[in-house]
Amino acid sequence: MFRFGALVLFCAPGLLFAQPQRLEFDVASLKINKDNEGGGIIRTPGGLMARNAPFVTLIEMAFQTRQIDLEHVPHALRAQHFDILAKAVQKITGDQYWDMLRALLEDRFKLTYHRETKEAQIYVLVLRKKDADLGPKLKRSQDPNCPSNPSALAFCGVSPGLGRFIGKRVPMARLAQELSAPAGRPVLDRTQLTGAFDFELAWTPDEFRTVDGRPKYVNGNPIDPSGPSLFEALQQQLGLKLEPARGPVETIVIDSAQPPEEN
Repeated sequence: MFRFGALVLFCAPGLLFAQPQRLEFDVASLKINKDNEGGGIIRTPGGLMARNAPFVTLIEMAFQTRQIDLEHVPHALRAQHFDILAKAVQKITGDQYWDMLRALLEDRFKLTYHRETKEAQIYVLVLRKKDADLGPKLKRSQDPNCPSNPSALAFCGVSPGLGRFIGKRVPMARLAQELSAPAGRPVLDRTQLTGAFDFELAWTPDEFRTVDGRPKYVNGNPIDPSGPSLFEALQQQLGLKLEPARGPVETIVIDSAQPPEEN
């Protein structure tokens, strides 16, 4: 249930402690996807819909990180894709989506986990120049709330592609998360920018940057070998940059997970 009701209180000498309320969807349907067509995760103010979503993707979205240790998860479960239709009575915003999805996975997959933090090589996402304007392809969202009827132009999240990100209503922490994969190491947000943003970021992945200037092809389409690198594109287009650093990297270790009962 999606509840903000009474809190369970624990008393100690001179202190009063409140147990955080667990956020849950009011109703949720979860099924194994068998047609393997389409895919994606869509958020609206009233719920969340996943279509043909891999188990690993659901875990990454629920914990908002790609630092996931799945060693103890059966390979058969890792390979499965799922359809989810989940709704809440009240309006959902921000991280409430992921808190609710995490609760759903805990209940349906009997998911148990723990967190481990280690020092590692990372990047920090910062402003290209302190107190400088944002880049031409980065703007504050006029409406930070997810649309009631999402479309290709009006949605909530990051749409990835080969050397391309399009974001709508995205906080900087989420952009940092998405940059972790193409950057090759975890990225932490240190921009101090609050709120939600719309952006477009386009770059040429390193594997398509050729010495002779001749383009490589993907599905018959040429990839410009002379485009900016990810690091250059961030500065030129978004007014941000990645700086190497060492810092704490939290890994979610999945201790156990079971195939769910469909409903």
